Amino acid sequence: MTTYNLSVTPNWVVIELRGNTGVFESPLSGTKQTVDRGGLHWYFAYTFNESRGDSRAELMGLTAALRSQANRVRVPVYDNPRRGAYGGTPLVAGAAQTGSTINLDAASLSVTNWIRKGDYFSIDVNGEHELKMATADANSSGAGLVTIQFEPRLRFSPLNNAAVWVEDGVLPKPQGLFMLGDPSSQWSSRPGSNGRSTMTMTFQEDVYGTQ
Repeated sequence: MTTYNLSVTPNWVVIELRGNTGVFESPLSGTKQTVDRGGLHWYFAYTFNESRGDSRAELMGLTAALRSQANRVRVPVYDNPRRGAYGGTPLVAGAAQTGSTINLDAASLSVTNWIRKGDYFSIDVNGEHELKMATADANSSGAGLVTIQFEPRLRFSPLNNAAVWVEDGVLPKPQGLFMLGDPSSQWSSRPGSNGRSTMTMTFQEDVYGTQ
């Protein structure tokens, strides 16, 4: 399996967070019980309108190289409201962290709303990044420590001092590891020497790719 990088910015994005909740309904009372079975993951639909030249060739080549769903692609998130103040070079503070909360250090000191609810960030886990969204505002301490609540929860524990990317215009954009969301791909083209193409690529997060 080979991993590629998406390097073309889409014109339109649809972001979906897909769950895996079991729902059990009583046939007598109609009451429902739910069970979280894990596996919450991202699903993107990125549309590239009237692509031409290098961008068009890059997208077509990437689509072919992915060989349907056989290979993987690192996809940046382009839905960033970026409300947090950020600052510093955040790193994972301590190994063996699990769940939906993570401790970071090396952030700028004493920043109110260092990250805010709805901000994306990604965490290096075994050389690939898991994409997360903050679910609460968080400040940095006077020592540059930040504790972030987020979803989806960690699938694997990052190492101490693993890199964390935020949407601050300095660090790389938050990203995740994806496969094509559909085994087939297509695009519509305007033929000619100045040919242009429009395509929508769907990407499903690889929930096992960082193990």
